[in-house]
Parts: sequence; structure tokens; C-alpha cells
Amino acid sequence: MRVSGLVIRTGVPLPPASGSVRLAMMHQDGVTALRESMRLNGQCCRSISLTWGLSLARLPSWTSTTEEIHRRGLWTMSAQRDFLIHVWSQARRQLRTDIAARTLPSRPIRPPASDRRGHRQYLALARSLHLPRDTSQLTDPWHDLEAAARTSLARAVDAYNFLEDSELSDLAHRHAHHVAALVGGLFGCNIEYSDDTYWDVCRLTLMHSRWGMSAGFTATRNCSLCGQDIDSCPHLLDTRYNVTVRHDADGACNVCGRLNCPHTDGETVSAFPRPVMSQLQLHEVSLVSRPRDPLARFTKIELSQEVLRGGLGEDPTGRDICCYRCLHPCSGFGQLPNRD
Repeated sequence: MRVSGLVIRTGVPLPPASGSVRLAMMHQDGVTALRESMRLNGQCCRSISLTWGLSLARLPSWTSTTEEIHRRGLWTMSAQRDFLIHVWSQARRQLRTDIAARTLPSRPIRPPASDRRGHRQYLALARSLHLPRDTSQLTDPWHDLEAAARTSLARAVDAYNFLEDSELSDLAHRHAHHVAALVGGLFGCNIEYSDDTYWDVCRLTLMHSRWGMSAGFTATRNCSLCGQDIDSCPHLLDTRYNVTVRHDADGACNVCGRLNCPHTDGETVSAFPRPVMSQLQLHEVSLVSRPRDPLARFTKIELSQEVLRGGLGEDPTGRDICCYRCLHPCSGFGQLPNRD
């Protein structure tokens, strides 16, 4: 079986292997990821409701469909799948209809030739219909919604990987299911086919496999605050320091290490120093239940043709295969087998 994934991130601060500083950094990064995911998910739902007119009461959710599955006693995967496809396809068709009705009005909108007040009204109407001022270059609202939803899912998975051992783990877990159901239900997911192989790339399914990769490597460790060797610089890892925010040429923040962050150049914030690795040389990779880098996880896993033939009843031979697993009730976590 072949796998692909992230072994370790470079150029960003990584938490120590253990201790209170690791817990603090994991909590901070996890809360940041969770907030970003919730913000994007909220934007999607508001756009669906306020901009495109689909009542949220008509939009299924992972909680509502899971409760209905239990109420109806749908215990087989096929029965659950048929029910979920029916429920979500109705919402998807209605949303597409609403978007089409508002972005493709029956009468084309044109700005008045000279009336300034009328021109302002035209611009306001165009904005409300998600149209640019130049209607010759229309945006794709469906693509925008999907991009925001999938980014929200990616950050939700990041949040759980950071918060797995914290009091926020249940919240992060449920949130990931909610976002994944929205993504899969409205926009759909396929099993990837590349290199003559089918790959499991479902972010939610991979999140439930609780193992990651630990890299054996050599690297230079520099202090995130001063850039010097972290073993000889004056900053202590368990002490907060007032730091003037600056972003490097690539846009990475010297406080949090992120490319997109709320920190502004020149402001002073309180932060822990973090080791930032560079000049990394990889020697070996091991499977572990708690990787040093919380995001060092599999991004895709090879699916055997035998399993696919057994589930589909035939050999798919390169055809697209839809995936509905993110819509189903949670089936629990998979743990790394004990080798003792």
C-alpha cells in the first residue's frame, strides 16, 4: 500500500516534543485554526441564506441527518447512503436554482448612460447579485462558495490535529463533521484517480485515522524572535517576551510563523520564542500516534482494486467514483496498531 503525506513543516515554528510549552502552542494554533474554519463556514452559510436566498431551515446538517438516520433505523451503509443523497441533492438543486436566478436575471442589467443616481443603483444591484461592475467578466459564485467551504474543512481538520488532547477536542471533532457534510453534500467529493491508482483523499476520513509521521532528520534550529541559534540565544522557551511584529519577504510572521495572520508590522505583542527549522536533511520516517508536528499526517492512501470491486460490484477502471463517507454518522477513530 502506498501513501502520501506531510512529514514535517519547515520555515514555521514547531512545538517542542513535550511539556507545557507544547501544550500552550498546540492550544493556540488549534484555536486559531478552529476560529478560521468557523469564520469561513459562517460566511458560506450567510451567503447561502442572505445572498442566494436558500433558507438555512432547508439546508441539511450532519447532526440533523445523523439523528434522522437513527430515528429511521437505517443501519446499513447503502440505506444511509440513499437517504443522504436524497436529502442533500434536494438542497443542492435548490441552491443552484437560486444562484442561477439571481446571477442570470431575465433582463440584462445595464448601467444608465448618464443618470448618476441610476448608475449608483445599478452598482448596488450588481453587487447584490454577485456581479462585477464589468458584467463581461462574471464571477462564479458556486466556485467561490465551494472554495471557502473546502478551506474551512482543511482548517477544521488542522484544528482537530492540534486540539486532539485538549478539552476542545470534542468541539473540534463535531465541527469537522459539520463542515465536511456541507462540503460533500453540496459540492460533492470524488475518490482521486491518478497514476493508474485510486486514492483515498477524504480529509474527514483521513482525520479519523489517528496516526502520523515522525521524521528523523538534522536541521538548524533558530529562534523565532531573534533568528540566532536557539541553543545559544538569550530567549527562554517557557517565557513570554514583548516582540515587535515583522513579516519577512515571504510574508511569514516572526511571532506566529504564519503567512496569513492578524498581526500587523510594527505592533508589539507578547509571545513565546519558538524554534524555526531550516536547512533540513531527512534521514528516516516512522509511523507514530502523536507526531512531533501535529500536521504531519497522510494526505492520501492507496485503495486496493479488490476493495473497490467488492464495494462497487465491478472494476471501476479509471472512472470517477463519488464518495459519500463525510455525510454518514461518525464510525469512530482508528488507532495505530500496538506492535508489542
